[in-house]
Amino acid sequence: MALPAGARGRTPPSRPGRARGRRTGAVSRRRSGEWRSGERGAASVELAVTFPVVLLLVMTLIQGSLWFYARSLALGAAQEGAREGRVQPASTARAQSAAEDFLDQTAADLITGRDVTVSGSPATITVTVTGTSLSLFPGLPGWSVTQTAVGPVERPTP
Repeated sequence: MALPAGARGRTPPSRPGRARGRRTGAVSRRRSGEWRSGERGAASVELAVTFPVVLLLVMTLIQGSLWFYARSLALGAAQEGAREGRVQPASTARAQSAAEDFLDQTAADLITGRDVTVSGSPATITVTVTGTSLSLFPGLPGWSVTQTAVGPVERPTP
């Protein structure tokens, strides 16, 4: 039987609503529901595994931010103490009082176990603030903070 000239190379029309060719095994299993029953609850397990990791990363980021802020406050207290202590007449007691007052006003609960150390010479005054930043993790201590500021003692010139 000879085909007309325009009919060569054409495939016969398929029935509406049916796909051509055979379905692969994975497609037929997915449509029949076999695949879904084997993966039931997979999203819940993935969430249960990844959520604590993400939460730990976020809390560590916040802990680092608290430590950085505590360092900034400790440096501010040390600079304030050095600024007050170097004014004539130079006084280490005034420097220590200024640094402790700054910490009381700005970092009352952020820096724990804080200590202000002041040393002076005829030419310079040094103020060191040490302490521990606030901890978000129960049972674990915060991170250590140490900041130092040095300033020359003012000398009046005629």
